[in-house]
Amino acid sequence: MLNPQPDDSALERIYSETYFIGSGQSDLDVETGFLKRGTARLQLAEIIAYVEKNGIGDTAPRVLEVGCGLGNFLIEARTAGLQARGIDLSESAVATANETLGEELARAGRLEETDIQEKSLDIVVLADVVEHVRNPVDFMNHVNRLLKPGGVVFMAVPSLDSLSARLMGRHWVEFKPEHLFYFNRRTICRLLDQTGFVNIAVTPGRKMLSPGYIIAHFERFPVPILTPVLKMLKYILPQWISNRPWQVTASGINLLATVAHTKSAPDPE
Repeated sequence: MLNPQPDDSALERIYSETYFIGSGQSDLDVETGFLKRGTARLQLAEIIAYVEKNGIGDTAPRVLEVGCGLGNFLIEARTAGLQARGIDLSESAVATANETLGEELARAGRLEETDIQEKSLDIVVLADVVEHVRNPVDFMNHVNRLLKPGGVVFMAVPSLDSLSARLMGRHWVEFKPEHLFYFNRRTICRLLDQTGFVNIAVTPGRKMLSPGYIIAHFERFPVPILTPVLKMLKYILPQWISNRPWQVTASGINLLATVAHTKSAPDPE
């Protein structure tokens, strides 16, 4: 964990209108949205396959994406026929998401402070979220309460087991002031187990990335030696290579799990 943690005002400054890579840069902004939607399709394929295997008993499941950002996952989820809505801390991101979606499907705020009814959701999506919360155990217990028995949670989280973490050591690009907790496969599975989730499935954290996006990421989060080299590469790569999307196993893992069904009370004799 990060200790000490930044206070709320410091986090508010980090989660500004320019928090997302490409914000304010029209060409990169469009490219980033394209890549995020590609990643969303990969994640949706995993979610749908898991749901079909484990079953949640609803042909049009109710989905909530926490940390919905600019709405890229919501676009793909709605296209796939899911009843998807989102929530995010950033009011500007929510406004952009709703404008893109053409309807008010996202709202600003903290999950713990919403009026979402308990046991009302079929799927909760937490893509790059749980590392940002102050108390992961309390947060996941709350997620559990919002899901129906047998409901599904999807998580994408940076992993200390990843190749990038091992190679970059203390300069790992995921060591950021807004990342308050860090997990490996064992500890994130323990978190799910302790907060009432079962049938845990772990897969590599596949994402759609382009060389241009990777370079922009390392410009935003500098790493000694690597960032200067990538900046030089930025001016050498042809545009068609820089913008070409690739499926990459990045620095994280994906997890899917279900809420344990509560046991029914025995019939009175």
